[in-house]
Amino acid sequence: MQKIQINSEPVELTKVLVVDDDITARLLALQALGKENFVVIEAEDGIAALALFQAMQPDIVLLDVAMPGLNGFEVCQQLRRLPCGNLVPILMATGLDDIDSVRQAYEAGATDFVTKPFNWKILAHRLRYMVRASDTTEQLQELQKSESRLDNAQRIARLGNWEWNLNNNEIYLSEQLYQMLEMRRGVTKLSYRGFLSKLPHGERKEFRHWIHCLVHGNQKDLRQGWNHSISQSDGRYLDVQHQAEVFYDENGAAKQVSGTVLDVTELKRAQNKILHMAHFDSLTGLANRNVFRERVEVAMERAKRHGLIGAVLFLDLDNFKRINDTYGHSIGDQLLQEVARRLTHTVRSSDSICDMHLHSATDLNMIARLGGDEFTVLLPEIRHIKSAENVARRILDSMEFCINLSGHEFVVTSSIGIAIFPDHGEDVESLLKNCDAAMYCVKHAGKNGYELFVKSMNVVVKRRLEMETCLRRAMDDNELSINYQPQVDIQTGRIIGVEALLRWNSAELGMVSPVEFIPVAEESGLISPIGEWVLREACRQIKKWRDDGLPEIRVAVNLSVRQFAKQSIDKLVSQVLLETGLPVHCLELEITENMLMDDVEGSVETLHKLKALGVYLAIDDFGTGYSSLSYLKRFPIDKLKVDRSFITNVTTDPGDASVTQAIIAMAHSLGLTVTAEGVEEVSQLAFLRQNNCEEVQGYYFSRPLTTGDMEHLLQSSKGYLEV
Repeated sequence: MQKIQINSEPVELTKVLVVDDDITARLLALQALGKENFVVIEAEDGIAALALFQAMQPDIVLLDVAMPGLNGFEVCQQLRRLPCGNLVPILMATGLDDIDSVRQAYEAGATDFVTKPFNWKILAHRLRYMVRASDTTEQLQELQKSESRLDNAQRIARLGNWEWNLNNNEIYLSEQLYQMLEMRRGVTKLSYRGFLSKLPHGERKEFRHWIHCLVHGNQKDLRQGWNHSISQSDGRYLDVQHQAEVFYDENGAAKQVSGTVLDVTELKRAQNKILHMAHFDSLTGLANRNVFRERVEVAMERAKRHGLIGAVLFLDLDNFKRINDTYGHSIGDQLLQEVARRLTHTVRSSDSICDMHLHSATDLNMIARLGGDEFTVLLPEIRHIKSAENVARRILDSMEFCINLSGHEFVVTSSIGIAIFPDHGEDVESLLKNCDAAMYCVKHAGKNGYELFVKSMNVVVKRRLEMETCLRRAMDDNELSINYQPQVDIQTGRIIGVEALLRWNSAELGMVSPVEFIPVAEESGLISPIGEWVLREACRQIKKWRDDGLPEIRVAVNLSVRQFAKQSIDKLVSQVLLETGLPVHCLELEITENMLMDDVEGSVETLHKLKALGVYLAIDDFGTGYSSLSYLKRFPIDKLKVDRSFITNVTTDPGDASVTQAIIAMAHSLGLTVTAEGVEEVSQLAFLRQNNCEEVQGYYFSRPLTTGDMEHLLQSSKGYLEV
């Protein structure tokens, strides 16, 4: 309907489509209905009616039954099939006053039926009523749809809501809240007392206190809300987040309280899992490096304050790399888990041997996994140095027994270095360094033993100096090289990029593992020139492949802690890109999670500088450190790389599967791409594809390849691998 002004008064005009082959009937309709503020649109047959309906969009149709060609019943049926045809009322008219005509009219889709001749005055009122009734029906339908959409949204979000009318003391509950409280929906409203009776007994007093604070204007409580649990009939608990707001009347008196109840059980479970990841090694369940260092620092401070002594044992498995490379990472991980179990049993049962006087959790012995096959043991208080040596002997004895893993039998030995505090280190760093030096002495002496650190130990220092000296010549002597491991689009199999992995073949030392020489490079400051060489060489190689017509790919280069901490890292990257001519979108820089969290503010600034260049940014080994969501949102990154420790058991360990799913979902919610590292099995690939992980990397597709082998792979595969 449209409105016009008549004598300064707004008048609604209703468009009516009159369909009748009788010109007299149409003229009567035009004259009679025009006086009643109807705009009459005339159609002399069914074909014209269908065309005019679409062109003019009438508010109502007055349709004659008896017409040549298409009769009124057929026209009505076709009108109902048109867009918006179901929303417009149709009044059918005929001179036939019989039940069969009425039945046919309704079956054809008519809204109502009227017989000729008409009382035009009454007919005008009838038409106007039908239009208004149609508008009301449409509004009700839209309201029902809106309520249905809201119910669905609350069900999906696990969000319930309630409203408490303070005047009549009635509380309304939404359908979702009924389900959370495991209540049968009987009536839509409850009394305040009735609502309280549905809450677990222990939570009623808290709810009353919270509501009292809200109603009486305690804004602090209003802002913070109330987090609590709701007990379920099967013994489980729902963790919920309760928020509410008070509404006041014109006199300032509280009249209504509206609240929401959000089920955060799964979210809290995921947060606890991520928090657990921040403190414990995901593979073995032992404390991680950060927690261990904190505990050692506390123990050293306590020992210094009370005149006590304590010990740290540094344990490295002998020949673990050979086992890992020969039998695969799965066997290697199982071996590490078994070692962790034996360590836990041995060290925890040694409390009495160490003459521990336990006062708190921080006084307990602690076992940690620093990474790889390196484990540490903290004995925070011992009476004699021999107590630490006794623990070391017990550990060595526990390792001597044969270990059977997936049909393979192993006898694993270990080398243990011992440092006593405060004698062997004034701080955590020096203590662990001396502990590490003692362990290397055992390695060089034949392994499978322990050694107490003494200041005369120069063997380790000599090895480190020798490695540092060789590293200083490595670039000039062309001993460094880069291997490339493909990164693959999980849907198409396209090789979208490669990760650049540094290798060192020393003329004096032979092939040296990055695990061994990278720490030396970092400690000596050589990591900066080496890292710059890797960046420049990787960019140069990708540009060459691009110029040679090979499929365009992106190269991922890891930044070291020292590189990332440099104020001018963005200038270095810009300079390398300019010198090599590599387009910025072909370079991806990888930064570990812990590097970012060491200095959040500085990391945000540095990342923004790098992002301004146009390069891709990725967080490497994600999940092994701890980044809160609030911090993660501040980092201008493009990608998360899920650490291989989660992927290895993603199809067998529900915990690893849940964490991986949570990381992927979190990344996608932030608009980030996800790359899964360490994919070795088709089942892992299927899991990642099912959970919408975009990119994968691992031995399932390819080991790290030399430059020549990678070039051959790009040529032979034309940039695509089978997925």
